[in-house]
Amino acid sequence: MKEKRTSLSDIAKALDVSKATVSFVLNGKGDQFNISKEKQRLIKEKAKELLYVPNFFAKSLRHGETNTIGLVLPDISNPFYAEMSKGIQEKLFAAGYNTFIVNTNDDKDLEKVLMTELIQRSIDGMIIAPSNDIQALIPILVATHIPVVFVDRPGDENADFVGINNVDEAKGIVDLFSVKPKKLVALAPFPSDVSTIQNRIEGAKKGCEKNKIQFSVIELPNDQTSIDALIKKELDDGTDSFLTLNNKCTLPVLAALKKFNVEIPKNARLISFDDSDSFEYMNPPISALRLPIMDIGLKSVDRLYERLKESKAPGEHFLLDCVFQERASH
Repeated sequence: MKEKRTSLSDIAKALDVSKATVSFVLNGKGDQFNISKEKQRLIKEKAKELLYVPNFFAKSLRHGETNTIGLVLPDISNPFYAEMSKGIQEKLFAAGYNTFIVNTNDDKDLEKVLMTELIQRSIDGMIIAPSNDIQALIPILVATHIPVVFVDRPGDENADFVGINNVDEAKGIVDLFSVKPKKLVALAPFPSDVSTIQNRIEGAKKGCEKNKIQFSVIELPNDQTSIDALIKKELDDGTDSFLTLNNKCTLPVLAALKKFNVEIPKNARLISFDDSDSFEYMNPPISALRLPIMDIGLKSVDRLYERLKESKAPGEHFLLDCVFQERASH
């Protein structure tokens, strides 16, 4: 049978003092209420002896805050979100906040469940990279008054957001190929209906229209054999340039090109929208757009701090710049 959790009453009974006295001491208010140093020492020692652990949620109800922030991410296995969450958690911890991180797997129903559960745990604020659009999340958000900052994927024009301008960045990539493409294919991850990927597709399409380049989009399947078949078909159809829309798409595309003995950049050129540390060590090194991942995370925390101060200012969008890592594949 599970042992009963030690309470303030247990400590008070063991020392024959009041529950209030124990509470004052364990909350650091012993001096304020003129409790002797000796009694404070005895109470702290007895609490340690009885393995007393403060009730987090009871304390939050008394003080009206938990010093806890919810971080809602679509895919924590993605290096982008792993790096960003590391920066967010470290900065919040340095300021005295704990972080509840939940992973939605880009499941829209699961996202709503997890957000609701976080709010029910009395978090003070939330940073979220949403899978749902803002209309689907409004019923949850209006049920609480906690501040929310959207990161990487925007909520709407009236909500705080920190990320990049995916449309403009993707449009600009088209101009970076060392040889003007005849036919460019954008390679999207599955699912491709998230806002960041759709905006990158839109930007690449605009860049190709401006330069009169034939353009198409492929959503990559999950198995390499199917990916190989799609890349082979594109090569046979005259595709000479590829734009992978995140770094998780890049490796299977490179594997397919290698299988068909395509020399990069001699026979085909490739740029990745989203860099990876491994790209620099490949042969050839992969040209990529480096996103300001850590800066996005840290800026989202800064914005949340402002909201926690009950700022009434309208929501703002903070769009950070990317840097092109010019290597040898483009």
